[in-house]
Amino acid sequence: MSDLEHNLLADMLQWYRLQRHDFLNHWQVVMGNLQLQQPEKAFAYMRELIRPHEEQKISQIPVPVLSALLLGWVIRLGQMDVVTTLDYPEEMKLEDFWRDHWRGEYGEGLSGYTRECLKLSEGYKGFSDLSSEVYLFDEPEGFSCQFILENEEKVLIDKTVRFTRELSE
Repeated sequence: MSDLEHNLLADMLQWYRLQRHDFLNHWQVVMGNLQLQQPEKAFAYMRELIRPHEEQKISQIPVPVLSALLLGWVIRLGQMDVVTTLDYPEEMKLEDFWRDHWRGEYGEGLSGYTRECLKLSEGYKGFSDLSSEVYLFDEPEGFSCQFILENEEKVLIDKTVRFTRELSE
């Protein structure tokens, strides 16, 4: 197992613990509302919880290392109170697409890129209404990733990285 895979596995276990903790907290809110005879509040809370999240989009990408890196990135941004959206072309949901567009060494590069973007984002702690957008784009024999961090007033970070066979050789 590579260092990257080991780190991703450790992250996944940590996210599982965090998700379980959050689930139990959400369950307590629902139960509290029901005990207070406020079923409409309980249902509204549950509806908000089950709305689609970016994590569901990420799970549709069939490359485990890429999915794990994106998931960790979105979770860490969320921990910084940054609301994140993810967008990518429909063909990126297909295994056939990634046969021509993914190479193992892209994982290390993307890991470094996400860490760098997170570090830059930390410089904006305390700013209100932070949001980010992550875009994946099709490139010949690869892909690119763009990260935009903004608040209501302006774009704070706009950083793009490309991963192609041409660049990795």
